[in-house]
Amino acid sequence: MSEHAAASATDLSGSLRELLRSRKTRLKLGEVVGRVEGHSGIGPVLFILTLPVLLPLPPGASMVLALPLLMVTPQMVWGRRHLWLPHWLAERTVERKGLVKLIHRIMPWIERLEAMGKPRLRFLTGVFGTRLAGVFASIIALILVLPIPFANLLPALALGLLALGLARRDGLIMLSAYSLFAVAVVVIVWGAHGIRLLFHHLTGTA
Repeated sequence: MSEHAAASATDLSGSLRELLRSRKTRLKLGEVVGRVEGHSGIGPVLFILTLPVLLPLPPGASMVLALPLLMVTPQMVWGRRHLWLPHWLAERTVERKGLVKLIHRIMPWIERLEAMGKPRLRFLTGVFGTRLAGVFASIIALILVLPIPFANLLPALALGLLALGLARRDGLIMLSAYSLFAVAVVVIVWGAHGIRLLFHHLTGTA
């Protein structure tokens, strides 16, 4: 990631259209990351790697699809300029058809958010802010790879907002992402508590 890309706001919708131009049936993760990172920076890369987790998939699928996030997000904390993926992960492919459908579905929302987004509260998107975002993104990635039923949507949405905030250099969007993540944690904790109470109730009456 170049210094220019790190310092300026990025058009996330333009990065997503890069995927729409491809005619391949399946896309390699390494190819996607390299193409987008080359001129768009870490925000769009993070968003694109979050997209597969947002797809409607069978339970447990997000555990596999979130692995690239678990590899990439700690590198944000370390302040790496170029994201690295191990060869076996860079060669993994995702189906283009499902991603294209999802991109078309969310593109109007992305464009609206981009229109409202602008560089502000820059300390949240600077060097320290990006590393802090990397800490939260790493925690979210860890949540996504854990076998927690119905716990992937809100964290994935928070990660998407975080990526958009980084791309647009908009600290206000970053704060929204952190708030949504807090809500996600509360929902997961209360959900786990409810499941535990139900389990004790069922086993107690068995």
